[in-house]
Amino acid sequence: MKKLKGRTRNIFRFIFLCTLLLGSFSYAMFQGGFVSWFLFGSFLPLACYSVILLFYPLFDLSVHREFKQKEFNAGEKVEVTLKVTRRNRFPLFFLLVEDEVSENLKRKTNVPFKFLLFPIFSKQLTYRYVIDKMPRGEYFFYGIKVKVGDLFGFVQKEISFPEEDYVLVYPSYIEMVYEPFENQFEQGMTATKDKVQRDSTMAISIRQYVPGDRFSWINWKATARNNDIMTKEFEQRQTHDVLLILDRTPHEQFDIAVSFAASIIRSVLKKGAEIGLFSAGDKKEFFPVQRGEFQQRTLFYHLASVEDNATLEFYKIIESENIFQNQNRVLMFIVNTLHQATVEKISAISLKKGQVILFVVKGKNEKISAQELELIETAKRRGVITKSIYDGEFKNAFGREEW
Repeated sequence: MKKLKGRTRNIFRFIFLCTLLLGSFSYAMFQGGFVSWFLFGSFLPLACYSVILLFYPLFDLSVHREFKQKEFNAGEKVEVTLKVTRRNRFPLFFLLVEDEVSENLKRKTNVPFKFLLFPIFSKQLTYRYVIDKMPRGEYFFYGIKVKVGDLFGFVQKEISFPEEDYVLVYPSYIEMVYEPFENQFEQGMTATKDKVQRDSTMAISIRQYVPGDRFSWINWKATARNNDIMTKEFEQRQTHDVLLILDRTPHEQFDIAVSFAASIIRSVLKKGAEIGLFSAGDKKEFFPVQRGEFQQRTLFYHLASVEDNATLEFYKIIESENIFQNQNRVLMFIVNTLHQATVEKISAISLKKGQVILFVVKGKNEKISAQELELIETAKRRGVITKSIYDGEFKNAFGREEW
């Protein structure tokens, strides 16, 4: 359908150009004189060029896009190189090149992604553009559209090249030290900076499998006997492993919460502990507690593309998930805004399973409300370790004196 419309448009433009050319010739013939013939002579080469351009094969062009790398951290510069080549030197006064990218990249940056080039007789052109401070996200480059035309706009032709690319921008993070708290007493808490040592050799019973249990914990005899997956229950010891719960309620400072989550993930894994992630937006995402470089890449990939698109209120998500009740891990909740219902649900979890940490993340110049301050104190009285974290102060997140 598009090809048919393009051919029809070209036919009408050809007829229009021929009409103008014949009209100017007729004017010169009947009017006579220097001025009329000068106008015809001036218009003749432009009209001929437009007619030739009308039939100029755009498939003679080829366009290629290049990146120095495909993975970045938020805030880094991304340099894109567009290379245009053609097989002949037919004069082209201009090329309007448009890099077709995903809408989320257009929305988050001020780059126009349209560039005007003047090849004239050149067979090769190179154009570089830079996206400063690339925002976190997953971005697609679908193709490159090229438009050519004459000086007066009588003829305009375009062609699209399916040059697909993909760029992943991981969230920024701050290097900080994760200090797992060994014991909690009335006078405070003690922390260790040593690497986490693990011991789960003392099995005392069996129970049903829950997400996050290791494959090696499965008791195959009990599984066959009960016709359900059963795992070993080990002697309860103080754990340094973390399950991170990210609130994806729409908020203008959501990227700061994501950056803070990435910083925690990196610091926990560097400590030698294990970490998992739960986030619920338009769909629920759960990553079991694990350790290692692969786990960091997996979680960072999720945080690169995650959006604040939760359809349920955060407290309702907490209420509907049994996974928080069954995890023998340190639970860390990250929220941008604190509500009464959220504090109630998190406090109830704290009473049942022990160490629960709640971070309220704010922008650098954002003020925490009086209501939130009161809720923070309420959460602390109920045994939830609670702290407000501001952008740029992530390093103090696990400072003992700050709790």
